[in-house]
Amino acid sequence: MMTDIIEKLKAESYRKNDNVVIPFESIKIISEEYKTPVKSIEIELLENGLIPERYERNIGTYGISGQLILLKSKILIVGCGGLGGWNIEILARAGIGYLRLVDGDRFEPHNLNRQIIATENDLYKPKALVAAKRVKNINSGIEAEACSCMLDESTAQGLVDGMDLAIDALDNNRSRFHLFQVCKEKGIPVVHGAIGGFVGQLKVVMPGESHPLEALGNDAPDKGIEVKLGNPPQTPALIATLQANEAIKLLLKKEELLTDHLLWIDLEHNEWMRLKL
Repeated sequence: MMTDIIEKLKAESYRKNDNVVIPFESIKIISEEYKTPVKSIEIELLENGLIPERYERNIGTYGISGQLILLKSKILIVGCGGLGGWNIEILARAGIGYLRLVDGDRFEPHNLNRQIIATENDLYKPKALVAAKRVKNINSGIEAEACSCMLDESTAQGLVDGMDLAIDALDNNRSRFHLFQVCKEKGIPVVHGAIGGFVGQLKVVMPGESHPLEALGNDAPDKGIEVKLGNPPQTPALIATLQANEAIKLLLKKEELLTDHLLWIDLEHNEWMRLKL
């Protein structure tokens, strides 16, 4: 059946910059006609050197093989607020095939200033469910699993299972500690991010490495500097963009990763520093 699908779609293809591109609408129609998931069709197309129109502008950066890797990847995003929302937005558009979205909170009016998924129409609705709906509106071909729960000692194992990497978009160190510990045990990298006021930081924690909270143990404060400095819109947008970029680089096995250093950014004074931990 898949051979028939590919042949039908090839007949509707067009050439652009030496690439054979398959129209977006053609894929949707064939998916419905053959009752076959869009993602399965897009994977098959890429494996045959054909480019789904949705990803045509990604190919110059990721390559066909890279886009295929992303479509076959699974990412856990813990926190669907300021950092998490922007990560979700970018990774859905990049074509990550499976996103597990974790957040036990609901959107509140004070989220509207910075959380891209928060809208007035979605106030008081579960963040994870709204985030999953947002993903499907952006890219109906990929899978979005909504987990309306908090990541804690009892849920961490199950939430991390089966994932290729995790995005730390949390706002508390208690949950962050459990995420780091479980990912370390399971050999899963974590892309850490945190913000407060004009300041943000991020780091890639590779399997087997000590994580940023390990040395502090029980002395780590539950909340960070954002309690005093606030949460403006621009800082989480930037830090999350860098997090998503590191996640994509991890999946594509790029060499330059923020593994040995923590990137610390002060947007007020335009200072970017790589801090050796």
